[in-house]
Amino acid sequence: MTRGRRGVLDRWGVRERSTAAAALLILLVVAVAGAVLLEVLNRAAVGAAHDQAAARQTEILQDLGLPWGPRSAGGTAGETAVYTRAGLGELMLRLGRPGVIVQLQDAEGRVVAASPASALTQDLSVPVLEPGQSSDSAAGDEGPALRTDDFVYVAHGMYINDVPLTLTVAVPMALQQGTIETVSLFLLVGGPVLALLGAALMWLLVGRSLAPVRRITRQVRGIGTTRLGERVEVPPTRDEIAVLATTMNGMLDRLQASDRAQRRFVADASHELRSPLATLTTTIEVAASDPSGTTWPEVAPVLRSQARRMGRLVEDLLTLAKVDDAGLRLRTADTDLDEVVREEVARMRPVSRHEVRVHVDPVRVRGDTSRLQQVLRNLLSNAERHAETWIAVSLRAEGEDAVVTVDNDGDTIPPADRERVFERFVRLDGSRTRDTGGSGLGLAISREIVTAHGGTVSAGEDPRGHCRFEVRLPREGGEPEG
Repeated sequence: MTRGRRGVLDRWGVRERSTAAAALLILLVVAVAGAVLLEVLNRAAVGAAHDQAAARQTEILQDLGLPWGPRSAGGTAGETAVYTRAGLGELMLRLGRPGVIVQLQDAEGRVVAASPASALTQDLSVPVLEPGQSSDSAAGDEGPALRTDDFVYVAHGMYINDVPLTLTVAVPMALQQGTIETVSLFLLVGGPVLALLGAALMWLLVGRSLAPVRRITRQVRGIGTTRLGERVEVPPTRDEIAVLATTMNGMLDRLQASDRAQRRFVADASHELRSPLATLTTTIEVAASDPSGTTWPEVAPVLRSQARRMGRLVEDLLTLAKVDDAGLRLRTADTDLDEVVREEVARMRPVSRHEVRVHVDPVRVRGDTSRLQQVLRNLLSNAERHAETWIAVSLRAEGEDAVVTVDNDGDTIPPADRERVFERFVRLDGSRTRDTGGSGLGLAISREIVTAHGGTVSAGEDPRGHCRFEVRLPREGGEPEG
């Protein structure tokens, strides 16, 4: 049963929950305020009746010729004696007061005289008091115990013509009880009515407040992959709805940029793969058309070259896919960067067409050795394609950074293109042909790897005006970005 109720509440939206909360809050407030109001009314009614009964008792005792002043309820004031020639009935006619009941009880609790006469049969439940004792219906052991009985009375034991009697003055509570019952009925009926009105008002207010959210929902639902350029309307208010609309527009901006990059990536990748695939297909067809088989030794180098090219391209695409998916996962460890540089230079020297100059200082960083080798390999391959006669590689410590520079005496990169060369599939005009050049991914991958290590890579010039690529990595003890 509890699970069922919890499931229903979980399915309620903001509007339903706000309405229910408003109704419950109003009911709670009305219940608490009503209880306090009824208690105050009850105490006020009993207190007023008690004061009226006490005042009438004082008047009656003074009328009997007895000095009387305020005394503690239930206390003893000494024996009080009254002598009169009038009978008890005549005495009651003289002592009667409008709005109150006056009774005299004998020692056995019987009512022997009353004013008005109809009160002879009225049972006030007054205890029999010894002369000098007092009793108060609105008093308890620890002070006033205010109640809404049918009567509030004060009583006093006394002698009248040497007969012990109890004089009682009572005030009927019918009018006060009727008032309290009317207020109770009003609260009982008015509370739910107020709760319903408050719930209806809350339903309307929350509905109006959520109208912009519904509009944003409709707009976002209508935006598809072909309409990513559309944006939701930002309301002029500076509330949470405006923040939501701004956030949604920011998300759409990122989605549009991601979609645009993905489309460009797919187009460029398919274009890059088309060339080696076409070369492979044509070469295989030419070789297959030769029944003598003498063509195969001639086309084998071409096939191997294009296969290696496709392998490198696929590997680069997989690396960038990992970057786009969840970022590069680095296996960091203390790495001697000078050893990495020497190994990569030693690997390219036998196949290089240029003079390779090296100046390396011992520098240790915290990084992924294989990824750092990939960065050096990409930069050296790029320098190999663009250099005219020489390539210079240096490594030094500079402050808290390890600085690697790869220079060559080829054409420098124009300042306007020094950031663009690190974008994917970007190749500067006239830099190289598609068949002999790379895929246009090496520098983009290098930047991603260096950034993941907390470093930077940039293109520029050396002091003599030659082309330079510079990598800066935090030295051992730095905080690379994961």
